[in-house]
Amino acid sequence: MASVSKQQKRAQRAKTKARENRVKRQAPAPDLDPNDDRIDLEAVDLTELFIAMRDAGKNSQQALCLAFLNHPLLEIVFEQEGEEGATDFILAALIEYHQWAEGSDEAAALAWIESEQFRQDYVAASQQLSGAQ
Repeated sequence: MASVSKQQKRAQRAKTKARENRVKRQAPAPDLDPNDDRIDLEAVDLTELFIAMRDAGKNSQQALCLAFLNHPLLEIVFEQEGEEGATDFILAALIEYHQWAEGSDEAAALAWIESEQFRQDYVAASQQLSGAQ
């Protein structure tokens, strides 16, 4: 488990990234290099993932975390962005999910992610996936 200071820095980066993502989605799409096979993570529509998470969340929060962690997009994010970039993406995506599902603000979404229950469920889902592989 990361130190409180490191968690706060990650949370702040995630808040900033989520805000940037919202602004970029509202802006016109830039011209992309057609030869670049990387996914533009800033423009990815996460609705399908969010629906799967919401449906799984009806069973339990751990199932919600499992649906999130098991989504193929996360593997692509790790490949493209590395561990730190993936961590930022994960935090930003979870904040956006909570805002989408609950209609909450960033502070409430961050409080949900930082809650002890969410951490326990997230770690349990992660361990379940590690054990399955």
